This record gives sequence, C-alpha cells and structure tokens, in this order.
Amino acid sequence: MKNSIFMLLFIISGSAAANVTLELGENIVALAAKDAKVSMFSRSISLPDEEQKLVIKFDSSVNPESVNQGKGRITSAPYIFTFNYKGKEKITLTTPVVTDEKEAKKQAENPQFSLRANNAAIPFTLTKVDPESVTIFSDFRSLLAGEKHDAGEIKQESQDALEQAKVAYLALSDKQKLSFMKWLLKN
Repeated sequence: MKNSIFMLLFIISGSAAANVTLELGENIVALAAKDAKVSMFSRSISLPDEEQKLVIKFDSSVNPESVNQGKGRITSAPYIFTFNYKGKEKITLTTPVVTDEKEAKKQAENPQFSLRANNAAIPFTLTKVDPESVTIFSDFRSLLAGEKHDAGEIKQESQDALEQAKVAYLALSDKQKLSFMKWLLKN
C-alpha cells in the first residue's frame, strides 16, 4: 500500500514539473540557459514551464553551400533571449536559411530569430549583449542571473585572463602552438 502511494506521488510530482523541449535551428548556438544545462553543441534543451532566459547567437559557415567550408565561420553578438511558454508542444527556434556569404553576413549583423510551437508564433524579447564585453572567458550564466558588475571590474578581469593566456601560449613549444592553432580554427 505504501509503495502504491509513493508511486502515485512520484507520478503526480513528475507531471507537475513537466518540461518542454526547445529545438535549436541549424544556425543557432545556445551559450547559457537560466534553468537548464547547455553546451555549444546542444541541438535541443529541456526547459521547465515558466519564463525562460537563454544566451544565444547566430553561427554559420561563411560559405554555407561549400562542402569543405574553408572560409571559416561567422557569428553574431550574443543575445539574451527571453520568452514565456506554458504548453507541452515542442518549441522550435530558427533563423532564415542562409545560402551564401552575403546572407550569412547579413544574418550575423542582425539575426532574425523565429520561435514557434505547433506552427504558432511565440512572442519573445531580444537584448543584444555588448560585443566589447564578451571574451573567451565570459560567464554567460551571470548575465541571466541579472548579476551587475562594475564595467571596470569586468575589464580588469578580462585583462588579467588575457595576460595569463598570452603567457601560457608563449610557454608552448612550436609543435604545441601549431596544435593549438589548429584546434582554435576548428572551434
């Protein structure tokens, strides 16, 4: 009898905390989410029913139709993407399909995001993150938590981190530097 009650409570609590799945389009990268774990390689994110905040950016090959994509990648500034959704349907976040370098650059300058569930548009807000404040060491989750930092403090932290990176790079052997540069170009 006790097991039945616990099982019933478990099922009820599981359905009360139902998550919705956000599918990311081909040219969208999630950098952080308020209530979920994400990686730059995430193609879908499980989110709870409530207001959601994510840090996203547009990311495309410079020459999208090329097989070897030898010209590299083009990205937009990060954006804080906020929406409120209560439902069970899968949500899809997309951008228009880019087919050439000109379209990729246009989308990177001013991305046109679209959020839909069951072919119905979902309203959202976008706030552009100042590209000058973003470094390789930026903590995007702190943007979602609403933490306020003194601009001088952020600049000082990024300068210290940059100096550490420079020192570490200069300490590498030529072979290690080459391996690092290959890795850097891939990512």
